[in-house]
Parts: sequence; C-alpha cells; structure tokens
Amino acid sequence: MVEKSSTSWILNEQTYEDCTVIIKTKHIEVDCYFVREKVLSGEISTKHVSSGDQWADLFTKGLSSGRVNYVTSWDYMTYILSLRLADFVRIPLERAGGMIALIDVYCLFNRARGTELISPEDLLQACAIWEKFDVPVMLRKFDSGVMVIQNKSHSDEEVLAKIKSIVLKSEALKNGISPSDAAIALGIAPLMAKEHLLTAESKGLLCRDISPEGFRFYINLFKDIDPNNIYLVKDHGNYQTWVSTVTVSGLDINTRLFLVAFYSMEILNLIPGKLDSFHLSCIR
Repeated sequence: MVEKSSTSWILNEQTYEDCTVIIKTKHIEVDCYFVREKVLSGEISTKHVSSGDQWADLFTKGLSSGRVNYVTSWDYMTYILSLRLADFVRIPLERAGGMIALIDVYCLFNRARGTELISPEDLLQACAIWEKFDVPVMLRKFDSGVMVIQNKSHSDEEVLAKIKSIVLKSEALKNGISPSDAAIALGIAPLMAKEHLLTAESKGLLCRDISPEGFRFYINLFKDIDPNNIYLVKDHGNYQTWVSTVTVSGLDINTRLFLVAFYSMEILNLIPGKLDSFHLSCIR
C-alpha cells in the first residue's frame, strides 16, 4: 500500500514493531526504492485504505471480523526478494540457454549481494511465489529432484528436437553421447544436459547405457521394430539409419542385426510393451 493524503499502511502492533526495526537497516531502504520504481512502471498494483477505515480497525483490533488481512514484515521481505530475484536472473538465464540450476542461482545471487546474504530457505520461498506474479521466469523440479530456474518461454520440445539431431549423427549412432557431449553441443551445463537426456529417455526418444564410465545415450531403435516380425529390416526410420551408418568393427553387420533382433525378442517375451529403454552396450 502506498501512503497518500487519505491513505496509510495497515499495521497491527507486532507488524509495526517489526517494521520499525527492519526499516532502520540499509537494504530495506534500497528495497523501498525498488518497490517505488515497480509501482511507477505499473508492474505492481497499489491498494489504498482510507484513514477512517484504519482508525476503525484499530478500535476493533482483536475482534474476529475477518475484514482485514494483515501483511507481516516476513511476507513483505519475501515479496521484495522474489521480485528482485526475478529481475536478477534474466542475464544469467540468457547466458545459460534459458535454464540454470537453483544452486547456481543461490551462489550468483549471494555473491552479488555481498555481505547481505540470504539462506537457501529464503531463496526457495522467493522462487515458489513467482507463480502468483506476472514474471517471465519459473521454478521447475525434475523427476530426479534437481531444481532449476527457467524462462517461461523455454520449450522442452525444441530441446528434444536438438537432442534427436545430435544422436542421429554418424558418430553418435555408433558410440552414443554422454551428458558432457550433449552439454557441449547444446551449450549448457552438464547437469542440465543430463536432465534433458533423461527427459528424452522418459519420452521414448533415447535408450540409456549404464557402465563404469557413466551414462551414455543412444537413439531408441526399438520403436522402429515390428513386434509381429522382429527380423524385418525396415528401409526407413531410425533403424535403417543406424544400419546404414554402423561399420564392421569386430562384428559384421549381419551379426549386429541378429543381436538387435534377438534382444528385441527377449524384451517382447519378458516385458511386453516396454520397449522405450534398453541397454545397447552389447551391440556396440
């Protein structure tokens, strides 16, 4: 609320005492200027309460009328922090390709604040209330538990299309790609690349091979296999692309095709309908 001729802040005694202490600090003075700029630019709407209503509320304080919702200093601080954070992450998001890990934002934001550090809980609460405001960023949690901040305009479909083009290249068809390979190709952090690859696997685009060296991802060939004729070699699709790309290295092409068909049959017999993820290291 903004004080004008016939308006004033609505505060109860506890909130007034809290604000009296907080307003003496330097960073609140800066935040007040920040809010003033947002109000003048129209990004924050103001609500005015007449002095008469405030005096009436003071005389009825303690009664359960439910007419007034008091704003505590804690809510105010979280609100201000949320707006400042949304404004701060714009440049880091542009440099990171539209998505950045929450832990990285925590480090960058605290480094920018100097000695006025915030806790991880404060950061998480500030991000969580973005959904209540019209800001261009959002908090996202992957199935693995990794939390990131991303632009609302970020499209998973575009990322998946880029990943598909990467894994269909000749070298990737033979050896697969690692999260580091994807990170270099996409221009993002390895952690973000790994999450995108896992998302692509969950959608049936990729298969994952787990080895002592880590994860490697391959194009999912099993979607192109006909369950009614697993020995049929199609003349189109990813399966044919792989067949025309692989070279003889220890095993000839017919042996490789036999192994693909054999393990496809095993999958069909053991787990019908579950063809979206399988380890392909046996046919490399």
